[in-house]
Amino acid sequence: MSFFLFGPVLVSTTSGQAGAAQRGDVESTPAPRWEDGRINFGAPPGENGMWFRGQNYLAVNPESYEPQTTQNSRIHIDDIPLQPWARALTNFRNESYLANEPYTRCLPSGGPRHFIAFYGMEIMNRPELERVYMFLRAISGSYRVIYTVGRDHPANPRPTFFGHSVGRWEGDTLVIDTVGMNEKFWMNREGMPHTEQLHLIERVTRVDTETLDYTVTVDDPGAYDAPWTSGYTLRWRAGDGISEYICQENNLSPEGMIVGSESRIVP
Repeated sequence: MSFFLFGPVLVSTTSGQAGAAQRGDVESTPAPRWEDGRINFGAPPGENGMWFRGQNYLAVNPESYEPQTTQNSRIHIDDIPLQPWARALTNFRNESYLANEPYTRCLPSGGPRHFIAFYGMEIMNRPELERVYMFLRAISGSYRVIYTVGRDHPANPRPTFFGHSVGRWEGDTLVIDTVGMNEKFWMNREGMPHTEQLHLIERVTRVDTETLDYTVTVDDPGAYDAPWTSGYTLRWRAGDGISEYICQENNLSPEGMIVGSESRIVP
């Protein structure tokens, strides 16, 4: 086992974890399905497995505190229509080496960051439940619910970390519409901000047994001048599953919890 610094958090990997990110030579097989033909985002009955991030980031950011790590991204930050205050705040967060990072304080990560939590995620979409659950091992097993039948967004949702999500199927792709998110989490590790006006359209497609494609369109007129789109590719690790994780006991980053203050930086 080896240790390395993942942003401001010290984490560990095993040789199996390292190998999971380099499985280009694994022969792909069709994605599993339920008896009604609907795609199964999880393991076949009687088996276990979880989705893990590759070296994917929401945006290429030369001003990141670790700019080399952001190169594998679908969009450059210069192509994202950040409002001036949002760009200035992103730069400030990186200049201060993420001193105000919510993740190191054991707070959940909503939106796009939910899909690349370091210790993996499990997606449960049993058709009879009429909803999809997304479970994280990190942050003490927080989870998200997507309602797929008979739900609309509430008129005035109380802002939360994960918001209110409704989903629909377009073929084998789950399309998730989410509103009602608070401003207490960061959408990505580099601290791009958002407001409570944030509206996400996420598309989740299991390409084959080993591969999950995630695409997100961000629409937040409080922080961005126009909608923009990015995403990730996740890889399947068979045999793994949700286990106990107590965030306070595993937080090895006191230097990442320096008390500071943030406010919108306006020109």
